[in-house]
Amino acid sequence: MSSTPMGIRDHRDAIEKGARLGYLARAAVFMTIGYFAFRTAFAGGNTLSEEEAISRIVGSPFGGVMLVLLVIALPCFALWRFVQAIFDADGYGRDAKGIFTRIGRFVSGLAYTFLALYAASLLFGVSVGGGEGGSDILDRWGPVFGPWFTLPAGLVMLGVAGAQVKKAFDGSFLRFLSLPAAHAGWMIALCRFGLVARGLVFAAIAVLFFTGASRWTPDHTPGLEDALGEIGSWPYGWAILSTTGLGLVAFGLYALLLARYGHIRSPDLDPSEAIRKARGAA
Repeated sequence: MSSTPMGIRDHRDAIEKGARLGYLARAAVFMTIGYFAFRTAFAGGNTLSEEEAISRIVGSPFGGVMLVLLVIALPCFALWRFVQAIFDADGYGRDAKGIFTRIGRFVSGLAYTFLALYAASLLFGVSVGGGEGGSDILDRWGPVFGPWFTLPAGLVMLGVAGAQVKKAFDGSFLRFLSLPAAHAGWMIALCRFGLVARGLVFAAIAVLFFTGASRWTPDHTPGLEDALGEIGSWPYGWAILSTTGLGLVAFGLYALLLARYGHIRSPDLDPSEAIRKARGAA
């Protein structure tokens, strides 16, 4: 008989299932963005933001079912990111690298929370856009504080880009996967390709921050759509953009592999053991 109390095992199972469902939603979003980036490189048109990718998914066959699933799955992934950040579910520790990684997880959780709200607004027909209140303040002070905001943000994006590429080549992402031996070779290559492509996107966002310090303000910061557009404007941009699009599809498939084969290290959220230790130390 397992020594794990039923309540703890139940919440761990729920967190694990929610995280896997969230990875599926992440896969759908990135595969959609990657497909349209690849198509844009050859057929023209526009690249997509995460919100636009969700709208495209909703407009596909069975879009209503997909939307309901996204409304359920995106909050699950956001919650998993918060659990990773706050409870250090992945065991990164409290050194500088660990804190930086956990902050990144927390910011990712916020981003997916906003995506979940956007999906919910499509489902229930409620606008999540803010009113005009506060926009005058941003318009007035954005040009003043823009450089102070954009340059540090650019450095952060550049650091994230480097971390993605490093993760791809040093294989550290494999500690979160148990891939079947018969298919591990091509699966690992796919994951590396996806991580490098995502790193390139973050590098493009950093370029936008650095080159547009007077243009980007807290109410209009460059995102994924802007980064893909920037990549397309580079020399041989069509080739780089098409490759990046395929890479983002690969990153979506990497998320699928995490959903199926990933190690979901759900922490023990039962405080009773911590309370007992605290009383014993008193």
